[in-house]
Amino acid sequence: MADKANKSKIKALWTNASKFARAAFLVVLVFLIAGLCTIGSVSSTGRAYRAFPEQEAVFYLDYQGGNRLDEIWINVGSVYTEIGEDATLTMNYATVPSSSASSISWTGTSRLGDFVFGNIYSASGDGFSGANYNWVRVADLANEEAGTSAPSPSYSLIRIRTEEEMLINEVAFIDTESNRIPAYVTVEDVSEAYSNWSSSTALRDAIRNNPDDLVYASDSRFMPRQGDSVRSRFTEDEMYSLMQIDNVFLGGQVFEGSVYNIDSDSGPLSALILSLGVLIFGVSPFGLRFMPLLFTAALVAFAYFFGKDVFKSDAFGLLFAALFASGGLALTVGRLGLSLSVSAFFVVLSFFFMYKFYARGVSSERPVHTGLSVLFSGLAFAFAFAVDPKMLFAGLAVLALFILGAVRHHRAVAYEKRKLRKAMSDANAVAETEAEMQENLDRYERDEAALTAESGYRTKLIYAFFFVSFIIGTVLAVMLSSLASYYSYVRYYEADPENPALGILNLIGRAVADCFTVGNMTSYTAANASNAFGWLIGLKGATLLSASEGNRYLALNVQMNPLMTLTALLGLLFMTVYAVLYAATGGKKGAYASKYAPRIMRVYAVFALGLLASLLSFAFSPNAGAAHGMLFSAFYIGFIPLAFYTVYVHDRSGKTKVLGIGMNATVKVLAALLVLYAVVFILMLPMTYGFPTTVSAARYCFGWTSFLNNGFYRI
Repeated sequence: MADKANKSKIKALWTNASKFARAAFLVVLVFLIAGLCTIGSVSSTGRAYRAFPEQEAVFYLDYQGGNRLDEIWINVGSVYTEIGEDATLTMNYATVPSSSASSISWTGTSRLGDFVFGNIYSASGDGFSGANYNWVRVADLANEEAGTSAPSPSYSLIRIRTEEEMLINEVAFIDTESNRIPAYVTVEDVSEAYSNWSSSTALRDAIRNNPDDLVYASDSRFMPRQGDSVRSRFTEDEMYSLMQIDNVFLGGQVFEGSVYNIDSDSGPLSALILSLGVLIFGVSPFGLRFMPLLFTAALVAFAYFFGKDVFKSDAFGLLFAALFASGGLALTVGRLGLSLSVSAFFVVLSFFFMYKFYARGVSSERPVHTGLSVLFSGLAFAFAFAVDPKMLFAGLAVLALFILGAVRHHRAVAYEKRKLRKAMSDANAVAETEAEMQENLDRYERDEAALTAESGYRTKLIYAFFFVSFIIGTVLAVMLSSLASYYSYVRYYEADPENPALGILNLIGRAVADCFTVGNMTSYTAANASNAFGWLIGLKGATLLSASEGNRYLALNVQMNPLMTLTALLGLLFMTVYAVLYAATGGKKGAYASKYAPRIMRVYAVFALGLLASLLSFAFSPNAGAAHGMLFSAFYIGFIPLAFYTVYVHDRSGKTKVLGIGMNATVKVLAALLVLYAVVFILMLPMTYGFPTTVSAARYCFGWTSFLNNGFYRI
């Protein structure tokens, strides 16, 4: 019965919803489903083996059907060296020693060699960049071009050693038939797979000396992801997210001489939120990107509710949501395993609730209910700050909205008091006796005292909500979420991590201070770096992954739809001129006064404050690039529906039928723009979703969209 009742409520909700609300729901649903289908592989590597310098890891290969070893693939996780420094994996193979042999005769390193790779990227250029958490083929033994052939199945022992402490997520051995060869590392497994186990003392000693956690290096049965697109590979920016998640799970373990880096760009709550997807789906592109995608889809939904609330129009709420969903950054940054979409969601949520207070105040009938907007706004900001402390600038903008709302509240109270005084004066003006006048005065004093008490309660309520949420809430959010990263901060900030001397508040303070810079360096950092104010005109996009070669172009490029960028810029300029003229000509009593003007000016104030705050968040960070404009894009795109709303409500042109739909001049222009947006959107799909195309197609489809060459973007 309960299920039937719930279904009836859902059906009634859908039936009663406007056509624009239904369309907005479909926009969010399509965005979410398309994202889930394209964010990446679900193939997880399972748990990781923690390798130490010169520690030997010996694998016994159980060849099937006489096939030979063809390839060795390795998935390395965190590497505990300086970022950009090269690390080395050394691989050897050998036959099972005879019963009389005292040791295993490993072949020279030239047979399998060393694999050199950079930690996140190779600063020297000698190592492989982008190896962390990605499958990399470290040995191609049956390579006809190189003139090599696969070793005999008698070579069933593989040894891997490292020169640095690192986590090895998985090692996969592939035979000449492209099948994964079972690899065993424990006494129980090898003794079952190798019939002469008891006769080889050297083999038994080698397997017994294997680290206990080496079993995690081959605990996944998935085949290596043999692709170079963003669907099967993590970007270098995402590696910092995974590295911090590893830091949380590493606990308090420290190895002398190792360097334990942290994700210094994000706050402590970031790793906890991202780790939820990893805990559910494993260390896979899908797992890391799952939570950011959910927050981005929620942000698209809130764009609708925000637009509906500020414009008092479902249609313009739908327009806002659709433009944000398809404008560029929601499809790129919003689908990656980064915290930028998470912090953007909480900031927009904070603005949404504070706008409610700013526009409507606190009612005398339901003071707590309406005052909760301030509380919810503050809690949303607290989470945003804990995800990324750079959102402090957004908090300053929300504070400005709170002050404007508080001023309106105090003015409303003063207005009510003036009304009471005027009513008393008017009554006394016609009073015939002094007793009647005194009665009017007494009534006024009682009413004023009641109003003062009631308004005082509302005033104390909103300030209490503000203090509890913005101040106490933020401190608690940072402190509590930092507990999981405590050992990460000890390893990173302490001179001697084994004997920590700094208090927890000191460590958290240092971590928060570090977040006000952009320090997560990648192969693309210098090329992508741009002044935050450059996002206004979209001079240069950012490349987060590139695997182009020959006549093939494959890259994940981050950039807003350039036509939307231009339209939003024109909308911003138009609305700024409108706001200046409105204020200069007398405001509510001037030439630009209309019943829509106060609402338009409130929306302009919110979007302008959000735009300024998002710019300032990264304006002074030298390594900030277009990818950091996620929050900026939400407010920036908002100027498109705001400009069209302003023109629409003042448009007195008659409606004519276009495809059976009545449209005035404003709607016709908007419809034409939407068609052009869609064309550019389609042209940009290869770089937005990171799938390969030919160089010529890339040049003509989207090569023109970035006006400055970043060394990777331009074709």
